[in-house]
Amino acid sequence: MLSGKANPHMIEGFLKVGLKDDTFPIFFPIVLILLCSLLRMWQRDSKDRTVLQSTPAAAIDMLPPAAYSDNPSTSFAAKFVHTSINKNRCSINRVLWTPTGRRLITGSQSGEFTLWNGQSFNFEMILQAHDQAIRSMVWSHNDNWMVSGDDGGSIKYWQNNMNNVKANKSAHKESVRDLSFCRTDLKFCSCSDDTTVKVWDFARCQEERSLSGHGWDVKSVDWHPTKSLLVSGGKDNLVKLWDAKTGKELCSFHGHKNTVLCVKWNQNGNWVLTASKDQIIKLYDIRAMKELESFRGHRKDVTGN
Repeated sequence: MLSGKANPHMIEGFLKVGLKDDTFPIFFPIVLILLCSLLRMWQRDSKDRTVLQSTPAAAIDMLPPAAYSDNPSTSFAAKFVHTSINKNRCSINRVLWTPTGRRLITGSQSGEFTLWNGQSFNFEMILQAHDQAIRSMVWSHNDNWMVSGDDGGSIKYWQNNMNNVKANKSAHKESVRDLSFCRTDLKFCSCSDDTTVKVWDFARCQEERSLSGHGWDVKSVDWHPTKSLLVSGGKDNLVKLWDAKTGKELCSFHGHKNTVLCVKWNQNGNWVLTASKDQIIKLYDIRAMKELESFRGHRKDVTGN
């Protein structure tokens, strides 16, 4: 009998003996499951995890991406699947999955939402959502609402069935570049080419405060996973931290040499990742208020992270 203290050498020996027996292939799937569970018990941490071989046969051993949090490279989509073309050919500015993952929503330069079937890749519906080009789209954390923004400064609320229930046509004076919800979904923030970041009461669709401090267009904003902190980046090459409750600017990072196009918190909210037109990705630790690392390698603008 195998014990919970089994290690790879014991398993290898067991397989060698078992393969000599003609009846072994019949029970192989059951034995494989047992051996895998024992191997996981033996593993101390990610360093002891079995390395996946780069062959089609290794697909049976692959676990979901969440199992490889220490190795994000296993989650890369490396296989081209399909191209879908809209009837009205124009630039696609935003792409977003529905919460169920069954459909894809694209926001276009013409102000249209197009819903695509995630399995057949056919379009299911075209909706004239905005009067001007759509620039930002985000789902609430409870997956019940989507908020979108356009080039004219309008912000609109959408239900799961794509019904438009609210609209604020004068939310910003210029293009709404990014949107982000707080963890409770009671508030959300927006940023715009009018140089401001705004905090909104979601239920009333009413502005609570406007944060001024960027000297040029603000291209990206993200709400902290657990706290009332915002991070923003803009055309003035700056990354700024804000207190969402008071509207006070807490800190500015001057590391980038060109427009900051995207800013994101990590899951526990200790780090901020920034992407810029200077072709560099930077990682900041907000506990120490300093840059941890710069990632170089892109040959063109880094537009997302």
